[in-house]
Amino acid sequence: MTWIQFKQWLSELFPRIPPGLEDAFEAYQRQLARRVAVVGAVAVLIILPAFQSIEYFLYDDPELLSLRNALWRLPVMVAALAILALRWWQPEGNWPRPMVLLLGFAMVFMMVGIFANDKVFEGAPIQYTSQGLIITLAAVSVAATRGLRDVPIIYGLPVLALPFLLLLQGASLGQAAINLLYPMVMVLVACLIAELIYHGNVHSFMAHQQMRRFALTDPLTGLLNRRAMEEELKAARSQARRQEQPYGLLLADIDRFKRVNDTQGHDVGDQVLVELAARIRGMVRRENRVSRWGGEEFLVLVQNSDQTAARQAAERIRHAVRSKPFPTTAGELVITISIGVAVADGSQDTGETLIRADKALYAAKQGGRDRTETG
Repeated sequence: MTWIQFKQWLSELFPRIPPGLEDAFEAYQRQLARRVAVVGAVAVLIILPAFQSIEYFLYDDPELLSLRNALWRLPVMVAALAILALRWWQPEGNWPRPMVLLLGFAMVFMMVGIFANDKVFEGAPIQYTSQGLIITLAAVSVAATRGLRDVPIIYGLPVLALPFLLLLQGASLGQAAINLLYPMVMVLVACLIAELIYHGNVHSFMAHQQMRRFALTDPLTGLLNRRAMEEELKAARSQARRQEQPYGLLLADIDRFKRVNDTQGHDVGDQVLVELAARIRGMVRRENRVSRWGGEEFLVLVQNSDQTAARQAAERIRHAVRSKPFPTTAGELVITISIGVAVADGSQDTGETLIRADKALYAAKQGGRDRTETG
């Protein structure tokens, strides 16, 4: 196996999130953990009282064992109620992951405690309890939303506590060891289930990101498309309203682009668009946004920018475009652009700001092209 093949095998065995997507994946994981936590909490509040009632008829000494088991179930019920309360009062909080881990931990500890109780009491339906322990160990694996990373948190302490609980209840060392066999095998199976679920979550997230990128990206230039830019404009207006800072819109259009398509062909025209996108993107700060607004028009969103700063940004872009010819398969072409600039604050409608930028662009065209006008 070569080093490249080994690295590929490792990436498949332990998938990693590409740089830049960590925050998005964290939000995805939080949403997933919220769903698991809420569904698990509802299931707990339905199933545990039902089992508590059933046990009363299964035990020879129901008062004693049923009370003991109820005490083991109480922390799980409290955790479930806390999850539903948080879902109601703080639906977008950061609680889902810690709470789903707490719920999983409490469920495993509950079944370990009940199993240890029933193992040493005569008349307790130990086969029934053993099956419950095995089922719980498997079911709780869905709470490990980060795969093997979460397994020690959920299973570690309860599984380690099982032999001590059995010994405290009077079981011999040999009995404790034998009774650990099936739970440990089930923990290994749960680890596999948890990691497979995590792998599925990573692949689902990456597929979603790819679909989102295709839906929001111009396929030719790699810039944001019109739909994506409209969302950015809404966010920019909201931010401007909160921070009381203006933002600028730069609407750029290639001068005499139709002539390029007519004389050199659309393939060369596409090459010009790609090169122009790269030059514009290279001249804006990271927090700003660039989109292919339509055809040969490009829209640049300049955050926290007054009219002077927005015009300076437009001029930098214009000079970067005209500074050297564009390389194409038809040879080097001299390309220029005209830019219309409009600045707005949060109180102004984005559509009206775009109209002002478009009018300024028209004025730049009428004024001789290869120039910047403000509106």
